[in-house]
Amino acid sequence: MSRILPPQGTLSSLASSSRPIAPLPNYQQQQQQQQQHQNQQAQHNQQTKWTPYRPETWELHPGPKNRLFLALKSSIEEEVDWALPRLVVASFDDSQTQNTSSEKFRLETWVDSVSALIEWPIKWLDQLELESTSVLLRERRYPFEGSDLDSDLGADLDSVGEKRKRQAQPQQHEVDSKTKAKTKTKTKTKAQIDLAKSVIPEWTIDKRKLEERATNSLLILRNSSFTTSNSKIICRTIFLDFLLRFFNLPIDFLINHLMLNSPEPIHHILIIIQSIFPYLRISPHHFSTSMSTSISNSNSNSRANGQAQAHAHAHDEIKTVFGDILPRLLIQTKDQSMINNLIPLIIMGLTIPNCLSQSIESELIEHLLRSLVLRPSSSSSSSTTTTSSSSSNTITSLDLSLDLLISLTQNPIYARQILSNKDFVFHLKNLVMLLEYGSKSIGLSWDNPDPQSTGKVYRNPASNFIRLESVAKRRIQEREIAQRQMEIFGGQGVKVDVGEKPPVLSQITRERLYNMREPNRSISWMHEAFVYSSTSQLLQVTFWHAYRDFFQNPSTIEPLLSAAEVIKNVTIAFPGAMAKVWTDEMGGQKFVIAGIGFRKTSDDQERFSCLWKDCNSRHGSINSSSLLSHLQSHHLSSTTQPLQCQWATCTHTPFTLSHLLTHLPLVQAVPVLEVVTVYPTTPEYALSQSIITNRSVPPLAKPFKLHCVAQTTPIDSKRHPVGVAFLTSLILRNLSRTLRTELSLLNVDNDDGENGNDNTEGKNKRDKKKNLLEERFGLPIPDNVLKEEEEEEEANNNANAAGRREKELNEQLAKKEMERAKFAFISVQDRLEEVTEKNMSGLATYLGDSLGWF
Repeated sequence: MSRILPPQGTLSSLASSSRPIAPLPNYQQQQQQQQQHQNQQAQHNQQTKWTPYRPETWELHPGPKNRLFLALKSSIEEEVDWALPRLVVASFDDSQTQNTSSEKFRLETWVDSVSALIEWPIKWLDQLELESTSVLLRERRYPFEGSDLDSDLGADLDSVGEKRKRQAQPQQHEVDSKTKAKTKTKTKTKAQIDLAKSVIPEWTIDKRKLEERATNSLLILRNSSFTTSNSKIICRTIFLDFLLRFFNLPIDFLINHLMLNSPEPIHHILIIIQSIFPYLRISPHHFSTSMSTSISNSNSNSRANGQAQAHAHAHDEIKTVFGDILPRLLIQTKDQSMINNLIPLIIMGLTIPNCLSQSIESELIEHLLRSLVLRPSSSSSSSTTTTSSSSSNTITSLDLSLDLLISLTQNPIYARQILSNKDFVFHLKNLVMLLEYGSKSIGLSWDNPDPQSTGKVYRNPASNFIRLESVAKRRIQEREIAQRQMEIFGGQGVKVDVGEKPPVLSQITRERLYNMREPNRSISWMHEAFVYSSTSQLLQVTFWHAYRDFFQNPSTIEPLLSAAEVIKNVTIAFPGAMAKVWTDEMGGQKFVIAGIGFRKTSDDQERFSCLWKDCNSRHGSINSSSLLSHLQSHHLSSTTQPLQCQWATCTHTPFTLSHLLTHLPLVQAVPVLEVVTVYPTTPEYALSQSIITNRSVPPLAKPFKLHCVAQTTPIDSKRHPVGVAFLTSLILRNLSRTLRTELSLLNVDNDDGENGNDNTEGKNKRDKKKNLLEERFGLPIPDNVLKEEEEEEEANNNANAAGRREKELNEQLAKKEMERAKFAFISVQDRLEEVTEKNMSGLATYLGDSLGWF
C-alpha cells in the first residue's frame, strides 16, 4: 500500500507545531510558493542575461589548465568556436563587470591569456596584409622601387633583384652610410616583392569565419580592458606588435575597404587603445631609463644597443600611429562612430611630446575648422537642457571636435596656425555662433502687487521737461522786460541779434505744440520761436511760411489758420510788435511785422546758456568749454571769489570751481527718466536737494513691471557651464591669449632687430676705422690681407643683409596675419558683448580675454 507524504518542509513544520494536523496539505499555498520560486528564477535569469553560451563557474577557474584557454591554444576550429562565445559572455556579464569583475575575469589568472586571445587577430591581420597587397596589385599601384621593377609585374623578379644586387655591390673597404641606406632600401623592396608573390587567392580561405573569430577575440580584449589590471596585462609586446602591424596597412585600404566592410573589429581596436593608453610606455624618459637599465644589466654592449634601438623604434612607431595615421583616418573617414572613437585617441596622442606630424597638422586643423559648420541631428542634440541630466547625454562629434581644438589651441604653435589661416574670419564667426548653441531664452516677470511697497511718483528735477519749464519761465520774464523797453511803450528800444530762419525746437516742445488748439497753439509757437527786437522787421510772407512749415505735420490735431488770422495773433503774443506797410529805398512797399525776429539759438544750444545771477550775455556759448570761459572772464575774474554759488537757484556754500563744473552741461545730453519714484513719506522738495547720498533705495511704482530676458546654455549639477557653448568659449580664450602674446612679441622683435642692425653696422665701421688708423700710425697692413678682410666684411654684410631681409619678410608676413586675426576679433566684438550680457550660465567668466579688442 503506497502512501503519499507531504513535502519535507511541511513535515518539519507539523512536527514543531502545536496546532492540529490538517487532514490534507494546503495545495493552494504550495502553488503560491512554486509561483514565487518561478518568478525569482525568471528575475535572476533576467538580471544575469542568461544565454546558452554562459560558462559555468568551474570553467573560469584560474590556472594553466583552464579548459577555455586550452581550447583557444589548440587552434582546432571547433574548439575555438566553442570557447570564444563563452569568453565573450564572461567578459561582458553585467553582474561581473559591476561587482567583482577584477576577481572573476582577470587575464593574469590564466597563463599566456593575451597570446591565446591575440592569435586569431594576428591570423586575420596576415590575411589583411595579403588582401591589401592584392588590391594594390590589381590597381597597378604597388610602390616598386627602381626603374627595372616598373615595367611588368610578370617579369622575372629574382633576376632583376640579382642584377640590382650586382650593380650595388661596393668594394670591401668602402662601406659607408650611403651604402647601408641602399642595402636597407633593397631589403625592404625585396620583402615587398616576396609579400606580393605570396598572395593567396581569396577562394582558398574562409574569410568570414576568420574575421568572426578575430572579432570575438578583440571583443574579449575590449571588455577586459576596462579594468586596470587587465589593461596592464594587454600592454605587452605581442599586442603592441599587432597594433603597429595593423596601422601599417595602407590608409586607402583601411578607409575604402576595411572600414566599409568590417568596421566592428576596428572599433574594438580603437576602444582597446583608449583603455590601455595610460599604461603604454611611450615617454622618452621611460625609454632612456629602460636603455640605462638594459646597459647595466646586460653582459655585452651589443645586446644593450639592440634593446635601446628596439625601444627607440617602438617609440617612433607609436608616435607615428598617434601623430600621423590616426589623424589621416579622421580626415578621410565619413563614419560618425569611427570619428567618435578617433578623436579621443588623437587628444591622448597630443600628450606625447612632438607627436603630431608636421605634414598632417595643417590639414587636420583645416578639417576641424571646416567641420564646425556641421550640426548633429535633432535626436542627438538633446543636450540643450540646463539641468544636471544634460551632462549624461550622448556626446556628439561636434563636442569631440571642439574638445580636440581645445587641446590644439593650448599649444601656441597650433594656435598660431589657426590664427594664420586665411579663412580665420569666417571660422571665428562660426565659433561665435556656437556660443549660442543649445541656448534657451528665459523671460522672468515680476509685478508689484503689494500697495504698501509702491512709492509716490514725482517728475524728475533733472528731466528735460522740468528744464524746458524753467526755460519757458525765464523767457516769459525776458519777454516782459523787453516789452517794457520797446519804443511803443516809451522805452529805449531792444537791441538783440536775431536769426535768419526759425530755430529748431526740441522734441518735447514740438509734441506739446502739436497737441494744442488754436489760437493758443499759434501764440505758444510765437513765444518759442520769436523774440523782441527794435531793429528787426519780418516779412509777413516769411512769417506765414514759418507757421505753415512747422504745423504741416501728421501729429497736429487741428487744421492751419489762415494767414490773416495768424498775423492778427502776433499782437496778442507780442503787444510791442505790429503789422504795417514798409516802404524801401526804391519806393517799393512791403508788408512786414516790425518789432520781432527769429530766435537765434536752438533749444539744444540753449543748454549752454549762462544761468549766473544778473548775467547780461546768456546766449553766447555753444559748448561747455566756451561756457566755462564765459564764467571765468565775466563772473569770476575778480580776485575775491563769491562765498555762495549764484548759478540759477543754487545756494551751495562754499563755492568752488569743482562745484561749478557740476552745473555745466555735457556735450551730448544724457537721457534721464521723466519721473522718479520715492517713498510716500518723502517730500517733493527733497528731490531738489544737492545731497542725495543719504536717501534710501527708491521703491517701484505700481504701473512698473520688471521683465528680464536672458539666454541659458547647458550647465551641470554645480551650475558650471558645459556643452558646446562652454567648449567654444575655451577655444576663443586660448586663441585670444595666443594672439595677444604674438602681437607683443612681434613688437619686441622689431625693436630688438632695429637695435641689433645698428650695433652690427657700427661694429663693422669701427673695425674698418681701426685698421685704417693702424696703417696711418706706422703699422701698415699688407694689401692682400686688407683686401681679404674687406671681401670678408662685404660678404658678411651681404649675408647679414639677406638674412635680415628674409627675417623682415617673415616678420612682416606674420604681423600681417596676426593683424588680420586681430581685425577678425574686432569684427565680432559686438556679438561677444551681446552674448556676455545675455548669457546667465557663466560663459562671461571665460570670454573676458576675447573682449577688449579695438
